[in-house]
Amino acid sequence: MNLPLTPREIEYIIAWRPQPFWPDEQRVLGKLHRALLAADTPKLSPLQVRIILNWVEEETGGHYGGGQVRNPEERAILGKLNAALAEAQG
Repeated sequence: MNLPLTPREIEYIIAWRPQPFWPDEQRVLGKLHRALLAADTPKLSPLQVRIILNWVEEETGGHYGGGQVRNPEERAILGKLNAALAEAQG
């Protein structure tokens, strides 16, 4: 699925996970870096979108029901990730 993320939003996501631990995280970061360099939207699988959602939860301090979205970029990223997953399931 193509995620309509802006370059700024991609940079935010990359900053959340500067040192990947798992190979799947490395693949997600690779796709994000390539999309940023190509000025394109990243093409991610539903699993990779869920990986980024986990990064959002870690960044905001817990499961999204208890975490706080601190700025408009985080809110936009979360909305786009959730919309992409809903579309993939629907």
